[in-house]
Amino acid sequence: MTQPGRTTKMIDVHAHYGPPGPVAAQLLLRAHEIGEYAGPELRWSPELAIAFMDAHGIQLQLLSFPMSLPAAQARMFNDYGASQVAKYPDRFGLLANVPMADPDDAVMEIDYAATQLHADGFILVSNYQGRYLGDERFEPAFAALNRHHATVFIHPVMPAGFELTGCGLPGPLIEFPMDTARTVVNALWAGVLARHPNLRFILAHAGGVLPVLAPRILDLAPAEWVPDPTTGTDSIAAQLRSLYADTAIAATPGSLAPLLGMTTPDHVLFGTDFPAAPITAIESNIAALRDSAPLGGDGLAAIAGNPGALFPAAYQRLSTP
Repeated sequence: MTQPGRTTKMIDVHAHYGPPGPVAAQLLLRAHEIGEYAGPELRWSPELAIAFMDAHGIQLQLLSFPMSLPAAQARMFNDYGASQVAKYPDRFGLLANVPMADPDDAVMEIDYAATQLHADGFILVSNYQGRYLGDERFEPAFAALNRHHATVFIHPVMPAGFELTGCGLPGPLIEFPMDTARTVVNALWAGVLARHPNLRFILAHAGGVLPVLAPRILDLAPAEWVPDPTTGTDSIAAQLRSLYADTAIAATPGSLAPLLGMTTPDHVLFGTDFPAAPITAIESNIAALRDSAPLGGDGLAAIAGNPGALFPAAYQRLSTP
């Protein structure tokens, strides 16, 4: 396929990885069995990832692991991810996993990843055993992330009650985009974004269904039968505009037009969802970006520089063409 020019310096903000060994293999197998990944068994190695990037004109991937992990496993994943960044600094960056289930562990890992691993950012999932990101249990972690002026990538997982809502289909088909919206609205109403102004949030998959729902949310939020957000309804539109989102499996006009109604083109970031997404889906989305009416033509060129403001260290590590 035709590649973007190397001068484009494409950063893929939505890419996954796993360390070698039985722990990661078992986690990926569990994710496959419960429907979080519906495709063939996932395989990852730095060599496979670099070959994929070279074939698709991508210079650097920000690696993340999109599952809730206990502290010991989060540390293992983060240490391994950091080792790959050290080995291939112009090809990889790290979004560190945060063990949010335990507030003390979460704060310790955030501080460790920021100060010792020099992680480029962090990944959170949409819910932790049914607790969404507005839950007060997560406040110490958000305070720690705010202290580090962190960029936080939010990736969806199975919603609470999936056995009742999934309609017998795998989670990524419809429930993942819905859980993204669910957790962001929960965080907005709880005042998470307003209390922590140093944070920048990136939503997977063009924000899921949130951009489509945003006008409805803004219309109905002032209604007397809707509980008032912690920060009041006037700030909700500004907080929605502040969000960033990637294009993974969401680069067609049907996804991007609502997103650009909610936020601005400089908040759109390139993503692939490699290796979880089928290559055919990745390539069709790249093609859609290359001829993107919502982004005014060459969408790849239009959004190529956007990660620089969020990930300056990774952007500086890009090799000179």
